Amino acid sequence: MHISNLVVRELGLTNVTELEPFATINGVTVVELDAAEGHFRVHLVRDSQYMNVKLEEGSKLAAYYNSLFWHEISTAEKISVPSGHFINRFRVSDGDVQHSVFITRTDGKGSVREKLGMEELKQVATQIAHLHAVNSRVVNEQFAINVEENYRNIKSFRKKIQKDVVEVLQLALANEVSQFFINPAAILQKVGILTHHLENIHEDEREIWNRHRNIHLGNPVEDLTNLLVTSADVEIRRKKFMTIFQVYFYALVDLQPPNYQLLDLKKWFKEYEAEAVLNGIEALLLTLSENPDDKIKRAAAHRWETSLDDTVDFLTGNYVSDDEHTFFSHKEDE
Repeated sequence: MHISNLVVRELGLTNVTELEPFATINGVTVVELDAAEGHFRVHLVRDSQYMNVKLEEGSKLAAYYNSLFWHEISTAEKISVPSGHFINRFRVSDGDVQHSVFITRTDGKGSVREKLGMEELKQVATQIAHLHAVNSRVVNEQFAINVEENYRNIKSFRKKIQKDVVEVLQLALANEVSQFFINPAAILQKVGILTHHLENIHEDEREIWNRHRNIHLGNPVEDLTNLLVTSADVEIRRKKFMTIFQVYFYALVDLQPPNYQLLDLKKWFKEYEAEAVLNGIEALLLTLSENPDDKIKRAAAHRWETSLDDTVDFLTGNYVSDDEHTFFSHKEDE
């Protein structure tokens, strides 16, 4: 029996329409179900329950369980992030294959935004702070260790396939995709600069980013940098990023004071951007290959390419900085 039919029977849904399934960037399969009882999202992954699995399968399992933990906590703590309310989790059998499944319920099928404006970015930054504060309060040490191990598995797999992803980018740039970039001929060289840099980062430098995970699901450096690189207009990312950091930081201070300062976020943002840009290649390629709207493709390519340019300039000493003090960085009217 098809897995979605098993889920429908488990939940007792009626008048069900199954939408086209898709896989997340980390390999978790998602099936959306419209039913008389509401709109449901089925998250599933093959789960053999063996201790030793291949890196790819382990990465998918890690992404699945971290996503499950996130939805459980955000639902239990009533965090107002529109990602769906956790409903249930269980295991299903499809012949000899076992799958772990969890279900969320949403108000309706979501939509993809080309980018977020300043007020929307502030709202997201505030909710990220709420999530980090809640996790710091309710997550115990062993749970945090499990989440961190899952996260390392995901990172290891992404590192393993990075060369393949760059090769796909190279092939894409040799074809019609190049039209969406400003300077496609320079992209691979700049990607090589970032790859070389990350391969030579000393472990104690990486630890600076990781030690501020603060027993929560997420790293402030990664979460905020990814938000800016993937969702912010270029001018906001370049000139007003400190406004986003301030909103996050002072929301967090009111809830759960962190063990770092606002100035640290500014420094870490530029240091982590190289990793965020490389991690963003796969999602960019999906947009360029699957989205039918050339305007959205061009905008996504522009955000990623300018982030690539800025990061290379930062690493090579050509980045133009005003060395602005974080306390005086509100410049929204300029």
